[in-house]
Formats: sequence, C-alpha cells, structure tokens
Amino acid sequence: MKVEITHDIACVRSALGYARFRRAAEEHRAGGGDLEVVFRPYAGRPQRPQSADRIARAAAAEGLVMRLDRIVPADTFQAHRLIALAAVYGEAEDMAARLYRAYFTDGLDIADAGVLRSLASETGVPWRWPRDGERPVERGPRVPVFRFPDGTVLVGAVSLAALRNELRQAVRTAARLPAGWVAERTEHESAVRE
Repeated sequence: MKVEITHDIACVRSALGYARFRRAAEEHRAGGGDLEVVFRPYAGRPQRPQSADRIARAAAAEGLVMRLDRIVPADTFQAHRLIALAAVYGEAEDMAARLYRAYFTDGLDIADAGVLRSLASETGVPWRWPRDGERPVERGPRVPVFRFPDGTVLVGAVSLAALRNELRQAVRTAARLPAGWVAERTEHESAVRE
C-alpha cells in the first residue's frame, strides 16, 4: 500500500503530522502490513512559529522536542531534494524525520550543503548534491496532506487515532478493489500539486 505525504520541513503541522504518521506506520508494519511512503515537497515561507508554548506542548505530547528559539529560517528546496535522494536508498522516512529534528530541535540551517552532507551521512545515504527531484509546490492549501490509496485525503496535523484508522480502512478498501486501481485526485490535492 502506498501513502503520499505532501509536506514542508519548515512547517510545524507537517512535523507533528509526520511524527504521528510515523508511529501509525510503524504499528501497521509491526502488524504485518505493507506500506510504501512517497514524499511530495511543499515550499512554504520559512518563518518562526508564533505560539511557541502551545507548539512545544503539542510536540512534547508526541515525544518530540521543539526548540523554536533555535530555528534558522531556511529555504527547504534542497532538503526536500535530499529526501528524494534518500528514497533511492530506502531511507526517505528516516531522512524526513532527521530533517525535522535538525530544523526544529537542533537549530541547523537545512539549506546549507555541509549540514545536508552531514545528515546524509547520519542516515546512511551516500552524499551527492541533490540535483534531481520535483520542484516543491509554492502555493495552495495547508500541509501536511496524507493521500491514501483508497482516495482518502487527510489534511493537517491529524491525530494518531485518525491515521491508524485510515491505514486500517485503506487496507480493507484495497482488498475489495481491482488490482492496479488508483483513486482520482481530489480538488484539494490538485491545488496542492499544481
């Protein structure tokens, strides 16, 4: 089963949503489920979040440490390309998690080639300056967007329970669909992908 995630490394909702999704995905796989994750880049405007206390509490509830005072606003284009490179080596999920931690916890400049090289090394990805990969979307609705194979689209930092439920539902739905069936893109998703 394939799930597409449209996200931005510099977005708090994307970081929280991905942390929840990652837990749901680990549980799904531990139960014998098959899951492929495809990342789609979204480029927002890098800025410091406004409600630091509320965000820190939400992050702590997910087991994350967010040091918002250390954020270095950065263009996330090359970071997204590094995720695409990591996907070639089967490390996209770990790379995305490491980039979120680098940005929100470690206060690293994720636009810097030296930082990206170091992160690639940490996750076992042979370094080369990422040249290939799709251009991040620069406009559209909120992120993250989680697109499931049954056509369901969840938007925002949705709950762990909602993600678990949708993974279960997608498996049940997939069992009833013809092989090779692909859901049509929603209007919301078309706006994200334009």
